[in-house]
Amino acid sequence: MNIVITGGTSGLGYRTAFILAQDSKNKIILIGKNKAKGEQAIKSLNNETKNKNLSFLQVDLSSIFETSSLKEKLANKKIDVLINNAGALFYSRIESEDVIEKTFALNHLSYFILSNLLLKHKIIKNGGRIINVASGAHRGVDINFDDIEMVTNYNGWISYKKSKLCNILFTKKLSELALKNNITVNCLHPGFVKTGFGKNNTGVIGLIIKSLMSLFAIRVEEGAETIIYLATSDNVKNISGEYFYESKVNKPSNFAENNKSADNLWDLSIKILKNKGLTL
Repeated sequence: MNIVITGGTSGLGYRTAFILAQDSKNKIILIGKNKAKGEQAIKSLNNETKNKNLSFLQVDLSSIFETSSLKEKLANKKIDVLINNAGALFYSRIESEDVIEKTFALNHLSYFILSNLLLKHKIIKNGGRIINVASGAHRGVDINFDDIEMVTNYNGWISYKKSKLCNILFTKKLSELALKNNITVNCLHPGFVKTGFGKNNTGVIGLIIKSLMSLFAIRVEEGAETIIYLATSDNVKNISGEYFYESKVNKPSNFAENNKSADNLWDLSIKILKNKGLTL
């Protein structure tokens, strides 16, 4: 299989690549921002798995135009599985180079842009799979579509939760559009995984995240299990538009199942990108 993993140079993405690379027939492309980190990830995976069909593409996924450049970079590939995994939590409000709130840009718009472009240009094979890494953190919030970038009353944790809610709503809508190409789209909660998540935050917040990780987080191998299941199992080849946890269909929040909210998010995402000069 040809597999693309965003945010694949560390943590959950790296462990997913490691497991999938055990099969030497799998060709895996990792996408990330840091060139040195990406090259080291490929070197480590080569040494650990002996799989030589591994490569890295350097792209800042918080940039809508860099993300859209993947259309050309992947144009000659026929992708079987796209794993949208890149994400981060920013406790201070930061904007991307496109002047878009960075949590929303990285955690939602990168999924939205890459998936749509690969579908539109038939870079994902008929019968392929799109997997969006969401989170159980989506529960307990809704989305104010009049201030989706939280210009007022920004809260980093709430912004992250809302971005994960976006992942589920996006999965729901995209699954309907991908159906005609026999492509499935599902999302998942990997669990609270012990990774480097949140390490970009310093001070008290960084210490809190680190403490919670040490006390409650599961091993990264466990977190990757549902991703691997969705990427490889015949049991899900005809299932689409669902939210999974522990390799089973799970009920998300009521807001995450709202069709009108899914439509609103889709339309607003298109509008934001168009206003920035990007048409999908």
